[in-house]
Amino acid sequence: MENVRRVLESYQVYPIDINKVTSRVYHVKGNKQQSYALKKGSIQDKSLPFWLEIYRIAQTQNLQNILPVYLNQSGNLYSMDGNDVYYLTPWIESHNRNHSIEKIYQNLGLIHAKTRKVQSLSNEMRESSRENFLVYKKKVGELRKKLLNHVEQFEAQHFMSPVELLVCTQYRDLVQVFYVLERRLNQYLESLEDITEWKVSLCHGKLKDSHVLHGNQLYFINWEHATYQHPIMDLAMIIKDKTLYFDTDKRLLLDKLKVYTEENILENHELTLLAIYLLDPERYLQTIDNYVNKNSEDNTIDYVIKLQRYHRQVLFGVHFSEFVEEEFEMVSLDESGSES
Repeated sequence: MENVRRVLESYQVYPIDINKVTSRVYHVKGNKQQSYALKKGSIQDKSLPFWLEIYRIAQTQNLQNILPVYLNQSGNLYSMDGNDVYYLTPWIESHNRNHSIEKIYQNLGLIHAKTRKVQSLSNEMRESSRENFLVYKKKVGELRKKLLNHVEQFEAQHFMSPVELLVCTQYRDLVQVFYVLERRLNQYLESLEDITEWKVSLCHGKLKDSHVLHGNQLYFINWEHATYQHPIMDLAMIIKDKTLYFDTDKRLLLDKLKVYTEENILENHELTLLAIYLLDPERYLQTIDNYVNKNSEDNTIDYVIKLQRYHRQVLFGVHFSEFVEEEFEMVSLDESGSES
């Protein structure tokens, strides 16, 4: 704890109690009945200037949902101990670990809208994007064939393991996932011709429930992986994180999406792109590959849990695709061109 005490001293914080919460987070009770969170950052040297810029942006744009970072005695937002970067924030007691998706959508949409930048999309950029999506479309076709091969091999056995039986049981759902994904890809590729601009916003970069605190107000924490990119990246991350778990109210995830779009409008091609990210089956297939090739130390229960979670994720992508088609007047899959 000596290094932690040295860092705290640079903030003139003299602790009466230090509790190690994770390998990188300490809950510190100060000498004036104040509570702090001290974080040992995983910020690379090249990322440090942008991380500092985030808090300047938060101040100038009045982004109150980005948890503030304290200045140390030298007027810096971080302190060094050897090669390690530390930063200090208020300790927020999060009263509700099952954070309100409505408030997450609303405040995330507000951050994205306030930091939005619009870039013109040149022909070269459009063609590069098209090439990337054609490569991904080819990969999706290969994943579909690989899944079918796995299922045929599993079914050829006299007795199937619980993992193999689960994959075969879920296969019908995955066929639908691939069907919807390939058609959404066709739809997006068609829409590329008409896209003239690209929106980027300040994105958290690693958004999940553990990076959301809900005290008197909602805060997003740990901006160490933040970037400027398309805001659907944050949306896809938080939605995929929430749909991993069986007790998530998935209908609420859909119904409250308009709370986000009221703050930060998404066009139809952006909703199509979000659907593509939510339908991505790569982690599901990777789990099966790991099982077949014995590339992991996971046991049968671990594999079953992972497959159940990733199955929930991609199946939600199908429901999302159907929902936005109905609610946002998107072109129907049946009208969006044939599979190529």
